[in-house]
Amino acid sequence: MTGRLEITLGRSEGALVRLLGLAERRGYPPLLVSAVTTSPDTFKVDLTVESDRPLEQLARQVRKLYDVATVEISR
Repeated sequence: MTGRLEITLGRSEGALVRLLGLAERRGYPPLLVSAVTTSPDTFKVDLTVESDRPLEQLARQVRKLYDVATVEISR
């Protein structure tokens, strides 16, 4: 099953690497990553992953990262 998360991420060193590493380690391999700058301090990341596990589980883990402002699930 393929799912998509829309994440607002703070612009700090290694923020995107931490996000992608978390997804990979949790068993949600990224299929597509798109990042767009929305302000000098944040950027929006669209992360498409594939897994048989519930996407809500990944969203809960992503919210725990200190660089993450918002997480929305788009199916």
